[in-house]
Amino acid sequence: MSALLLLLACSGGASGGASADGAATPSAAGTARAAQTGGASAAQTGGASGDITDAHVVAKWDGGQITYGDLKADISTQLAQLEVEYLQNRYRTQQQAAEGSGIRAVVAAEAKSRGMSEEELISAEVEEKITSPTDAEVEEFYPVVKRQLRNAPLDKVRDQVEAALMDRRKGERLQVYIDELRSKYGLEIDVPYPDLPRIDMPTDGDPSVGPEDARVTIIEFGDYQCGYCAKAFSTVQRIHEKYPDDVRVVYRDFPLSFHPRAIPAAVAANCVGEVGGDGKYWEMHDALMQNQSALGDEDLEATAEGLGVDMGKWQACMDAKDKQLEEIQGDFEAGSAAGVSGTPAFFINGIFLSGAQPFEQFEAIISRELGG
Repeated sequence: MSALLLLLACSGGASGGASADGAATPSAAGTARAAQTGGASAAQTGGASGDITDAHVVAKWDGGQITYGDLKADISTQLAQLEVEYLQNRYRTQQQAAEGSGIRAVVAAEAKSRGMSEEELISAEVEEKITSPTDAEVEEFYPVVKRQLRNAPLDKVRDQVEAALMDRRKGERLQVYIDELRSKYGLEIDVPYPDLPRIDMPTDGDPSVGPEDARVTIIEFGDYQCGYCAKAFSTVQRIHEKYPDDVRVVYRDFPLSFHPRAIPAAVAANCVGEVGGDGKYWEMHDALMQNQSALGDEDLEATAEGLGVDMGKWQACMDAKDKQLEEIQGDFEAGSAAGVSGTPAFFINGIFLSGAQPFEQFEAIISRELGG
């Protein structure tokens, strides 16, 4: 019983782990250590760590020296990224802790009002309100856990499949019940979102979708052969849907060296945009992100043709691709200069966000930028 409450209280996503191609997102502990050694304070305020001043000499030799101020200027982008990661990880930890404490408090209050223990309450409201699955339901659920069960035949693992399905139902019912308690007791969680450092990142005339005067501009650096970019695609779509009038998204190419089809796909998309305009560009972009297995030359041609662009002009653009390659290289260099080392990478009004992060993380930053 307590395990169900603990599971819910700790839900919300773990920090760290790989969420971008080309680079792993540092763990909370790692970024915290980095920030404590100078990243957190120096990146945001430009001040020194502890009692160190900008004039302090950190390296010297016959005929020259490097000051602390020089050092900060050289690695200002990296320091800003470290601070963003540290502050966001700290915020998530605080948010999850507040969420867990609030949930435990309303469960305890409800149990007390009904004269029973918390375990008895959860048993009555969760376990006793779910039904055992039928044979048909077990068979329907089996493919979901088949791989975890090493592809064992259903007749050999039916009990495990049924238990897994029951656990899922308990979790779903528990979430519904906790939501009911939230409403009943007016539970609200309001952990202040931190002020985050910003990195100057121009759009450079790249394709965009959304109002030109949007209050929030998101610049994405992506790679059409990057699996994490495909994962982030659905998140970006949700952003479009929720903030159609407030968010503008700009896409910049950042093809990784170990993705051989990333550059041809980027050239193909840019040529569609040159021939058909931004609207057709985004149709091509979306098609490529949703089907990364179709990035061969013939596939790219077929996708472009399916969008109804002038194929003669598109092919001419593909044949004379130096202009597109120069544009792609410019995007890559701009991203690298800002500290991008993997994809996807986002700059939300200059706030750096690395990897295929959950929608809620984007939402928190966007809401703050909109004054919410």
